[in-house]
Amino acid sequence: MRHLVAGNQVFHNGVPVQLLYRVALFPTGETWRVRRLFVEAPDREEHFAYCDPVSFLNTKKATRWATAE
Repeated sequence: MRHLVAGNQVFHNGVPVQLLYRVALFPTGETWRVRRLFVEAPDREEHFAYCDPVSFLNTKKATRWATAE
């Protein structure tokens, strides 16, 4: 489904999450164990339906001038 792979960081329905592992595969979509990004919260399972809005989080390595020293 949309090239979802463990380790991807995506926005699922507008919420940034990291995909840990796929739990189940259904005709309507997939269930993944996810970890919310930027928020202290326990890992949880989320169902990714084929019609859900999913976009990949683009992460780039910070340049030296952008890092705090």
